[in-house]
Amino acid sequence: MKRLYHFTLKKTSTVKTEEKSNDSEGNEVTTTKEVEAEVEQGIILRKPNRVMFDDAELYYGVVLSKGIKAGLLTRALLAKRFSNDGGVMSDDDKEEYADLYLELFENQREIERLSGIKTDNRSEEQKSKFADLMKESGVLKRKIQDFELAQASLFEQTAENRARNKTILWWVLNLSYLVDESGENPEKVFPGDTHEERLKSYDALEELDDSFYEELLKKLIYYVSYWYVGNAQTEDEFKKLLGELEAAGVEEASMEAIDEATIEKEEPIEEEKPAPKKKTSKKKTSKKKKVKKEVPVEKAPVEAAAAEEAPAEDKPESSDNNA
Repeated sequence: MKRLYHFTLKKTSTVKTEEKSNDSEGNEVTTTKEVEAEVEQGIILRKPNRVMFDDAELYYGVVLSKGIKAGLLTRALLAKRFSNDGGVMSDDDKEEYADLYLELFENQREIERLSGIKTDNRSEEQKSKFADLMKESGVLKRKIQDFELAQASLFEQTAENRARNKTILWWVLNLSYLVDESGENPEKVFPGDTHEERLKSYDALEELDDSFYEELLKKLIYYVSYWYVGNAQTEDEFKKLLGELEAAGVEEASMEAIDEATIEKEEPIEEEKPAPKKKTSKKKTSKKKKVKKEVPVEKAPVEAAAAEEAPAEDKPESSDNNA
């Protein structure tokens, strides 16, 4: 099995320990005891193969179709609606967003200029300025990230977003394995032959009052999410990305945001029925056809209406001709 990423978590487990002592006759006696100790549990994400990619693509399409049928708007339709209302951002938001990027651009330019000078050759003033610029860079990036997250939240309730989150969970259920101390003998974290069975295994672990599994589920969703969007495809890329997030102080916030976005319930979506809208549209259509019937020039709509409602339309036409 090819591996995508490997990490460890601390887990309280029952282990056997041996204690040696001497009995009353001076003979050595070995006593085995079971004690609770904190051990390192290895977890791996397997590298998906072609069959898994095909299954995931099919699953995404099914969930997307289900969401659209239930009444969820697609991202394109929602963007068009926002566009008709004047756009996603107000004029003040656009100006603030542009100012943040301009400040960040100037900040990065100064950092690059000072980076061209070797650390040993920098003056105290330059060293102090470089440290301030690095701090300022982190603050600006955090502000831009918060701004973009706020704008992206407007598109959270779309069919594509729901399908993406469900597919990320699908990958979590299929890529997660526990390994022994030597990193071998992989065992599924979520056992089951079907997606429903694996989902039940996930729910069972989520219900446990165990800090290890609570942390494990968060980490799995966190890592798989970054892999899914293409930010990390190898173990080296994972380590580099996680190091940058930890240095920026946004790792915990990112984990919580991804965790909340990914774990959703399907039942409320399936219960929605857009049937009442169809009835309303039919009434409006019939009224328009009756109005058109009063205009002698537009005979084609009258014939179409008569074809659709033959019993109701024949009598009024005959009365008009007699008049």
